[in-house]
Amino acid sequence: MIEIKSKLKFNKIGLSFIILFVTLASFTSWSFDNKQNGNKTQKQITKPTKDTTNSTKNTELHKGKINLNKLPNCIGEFVKKYFQGYKIKNAAYDPMCTGEDAIDVSIRKKGGPDYSLIFLPNGTFVQREEDIELNKAPTKVLEMVKIKFPGYKIGHQIERLTLADHSTQYLLDISMNNISKEVIFDIDGIIICEN
Repeated sequence: MIEIKSKLKFNKIGLSFIILFVTLASFTSWSFDNKQNGNKTQKQITKPTKDTTNSTKNTELHKGKINLNKLPNCIGEFVKKYFQGYKIKNAAYDPMCTGEDAIDVSIRKKGGPDYSLIFLPNGTFVQREEDIELNKAPTKVLEMVKIKFPGYKIGHQIERLTLADHSTQYLLDISMNNISKEVIFDIDGIIICEN
């Protein structure tokens, strides 16, 4: 009888760990709407893990431009898998608005839009950035700039940020006299980050 109870206890604990593992694994995957050849396709993308094949590749992050051979391997694999036909043109250290270290990878495809893909130094995808015309920004974002930053002028184009979780944000460079700011808004005009 004691042996059966201990086996049941072990099975309950083992089952709990399995459920926890499956739940955590499901949170680490995400999908990304990617337009290719004019067709909208749904792709399942998992966040790249830390590049263990060459742990010394990130030693030049704080020096601006990054030699493409020094990028974590998982970044090239990510581009190849999820942005078919795109080629990496350049990469540079470019801190995020929050100050976190990040790698900005510019990709191009003949006949397609240019993108910047932002990764953490370990190769984890953060967001896709695309330049868009100012008139394509949500009205709420433009109104909030006037309210929160009176007298500031907005650049002629802005960046639409598509985050790993599918949310969309807008990055605007604004300036007044000798003061320049980078401000990120969500689609409702709420300030996410100001630098």
